[in-house]
Amino acid sequence: MKPDLVLKLNTLVFILTSMTCYQGTTHGYPWLGLVALAIHYSLFLPATTTKAKRVLVAILTGLIGFIADSTLIWLGVYSVSSGSRWLLPDPLCPEWILVLWLNFGFMLYIFWQILAKSRWTPPIIGIIFSFIIMGNASHMGLIAFRAPSWHGYLIIAACWSVLVPIFALYSNRCFGENHVRT
Repeated sequence: MKPDLVLKLNTLVFILTSMTCYQGTTHGYPWLGLVALAIHYSLFLPATTTKAKRVLVAILTGLIGFIADSTLIWLGVYSVSSGSRWLLPDPLCPEWILVLWLNFGFMLYIFWQILAKSRWTPPIIGIIFSFIIMGNASHMGLIAFRAPSWHGYLIIAACWSVLVPIFALYSNRCFGENHVRT
């Protein structure tokens, strides 16, 4: 398969996996995102030249994201609706949020070049996507912010403005010039 096609299909499946996390959880299937993630990995991991690094970056991103979101939930920055949980109890980060982190980590193999454009790109992207992702989850009733809600948004934006640069740094070190050129 041509590298450009792999990039486009990988990005499309990334978006579909993210949507599956939200929609599956909203409709009572919080495990559906995990199934979509497994399909995503099985479709695109074979096309990767650095399989072990790609999985390691995804797991590390998922672990850091899991710890960050579990901490935010434990601190009461936001709460997760009980119907959006499957196996992990409160205050741990629910599975669908963990899958979003693992999905993002898997895509750092592709996204690292965008994040490496300038030192300001990762924190800005982190801030923008914190509002998009958490706003969407809040709008769908999957999470709720403590009043006033803008405090929660700002705390999460600050957190992501630190996390995304860390993810960009280690993905750049792992993949460097080994971008999708297979």
